[in-house]
Amino acid sequence: MQAIAVQVFGGVFFIIISFYLSKDYFGVINWANAVAMVLTMLLSFGMDQVVVRRIAASETSDWAATAYLLHAGVGSLVTFLILFGISMVPSFQDAPKIQLLPWLFLSQGLLFTAGPIKQLLNAKQHFKPYALIAIISNSAKLLAAYWLIKTNALSVNGVMAILVICGLFELLALLIYSLVKKKLDLTFRRTAYLKLLKEAAPQYIAVLFDASLARIDWILLGIISTPAASAEYGLAYRAYEIAKLPLTVLSPILLARFAKILMVNTTLSEGTQKQVKDLFVLEMFFATMIPLVLNILWSPVLDDVFNGKYGSVNAMEFMILSLCIPIQFYINLLWTLGFSARKYKQISTIIASTAFINIGLNAVLIPFYGGMGAAIAFLATSIMQLVGYYRLSDKYVMKFSSLPLFSFLLIGAVSYIAAVNIVSALWMQVGLAVFLYVAIALVLKQVNTGNVKSLLTLLKK
Repeated sequence: MQAIAVQVFGGVFFIIISFYLSKDYFGVINWANAVAMVLTMLLSFGMDQVVVRRIAASETSDWAATAYLLHAGVGSLVTFLILFGISMVPSFQDAPKIQLLPWLFLSQGLLFTAGPIKQLLNAKQHFKPYALIAIISNSAKLLAAYWLIKTNALSVNGVMAILVICGLFELLALLIYSLVKKKLDLTFRRTAYLKLLKEAAPQYIAVLFDASLARIDWILLGIISTPAASAEYGLAYRAYEIAKLPLTVLSPILLARFAKILMVNTTLSEGTQKQVKDLFVLEMFFATMIPLVLNILWSPVLDDVFNGKYGSVNAMEFMILSLCIPIQFYINLLWTLGFSARKYKQISTIIASTAFINIGLNAVLIPFYGGMGAAIAFLATSIMQLVGYYRLSDKYVMKFSSLPLFSFLLIGAVSYIAAVNIVSALWMQVGLAVFLYVAIALVLKQVNTGNVKSLLTLLKK
């Protein structure tokens, strides 16, 4: 429910406004939103995952959420005031990007400040409260956008107002709930905060570079290329993020599970390793099916919905990004194992090195290929990260065989080519592609019911 509200409803909101706003305006919003997101990541100081790991592994670590909450609130307020001051400088009065940045940051900063409370609840496996809050907030976004469209009042300022109001609602709702239910003690402990900073410090280097990996392509596109190119790539990237919905659901659950399993030892038992490998097989099976279906639908559906504004024009960008979906599932599993085993230094090294490569690739490819260059850079960097995390897990936690990844990618490619060449009707292409994909996987015994049973056992731990 959380993932659907945040990823799907939130993504659909931006897709809707992309239909009614010009490419230039939508590109500017994407650029400012990317910068705002990077700033909140930098403000986190690497505490996000540390807080979740601590609370999940220990019943006496709730203080970490309170310390992080104050840190996030103060940091967001100071940053907003600085950005607002910059936007008031006369030389920036005619710069749309700079004028929008403080308000997009404010919306991101409110969500960032609410993050520690959400992490506290999620780490304790209390998913329902934020799920309901997120559904109300993101449904309100869609309803507000619908009302503005119906009244011909949709504008950039209206979009900013919706984002800020919904961000404030989420923060206040989480605060009120956690205080009423006594889930959060707001007593600030200076020693505890310094302890959290010390533990998170090794992660900060990783966060600095992870921030560049997250949105450097959007930022460089906005600087080097055109707002229209930013809009096309931004829409493809948001669709890619929505397509990763299962990963968004699974990621916090796995982090909480492995934080407990690896709380004392940094190695897994043979039985648990078998369960993890079965989980990996199922992840690759479903993660490869997602791009298979979406790439068949992309151009025909979006060309029709957007009247050619988006669709075929950015189909290749989406195809390249969609290939990253199974890779990101694999990376997340390996990262979760390494992080739960507290291999912070090694993780930081992987992120830092691939971030440098990512920045270089974007700087070289974007001037020549625009959004497609950014997509290629993202795919190449994802592959390099996968190699790094694979070596980390192989050395410190457990060994993996990457054969399921390559097997399902090959089966997916065969199913895609066969479906689009055998039948012409779109719905028949999708049906045939899925049938062939599942049938070939079962016949070749790449997936079976044993994988499912093993996964359920792992999640019950």
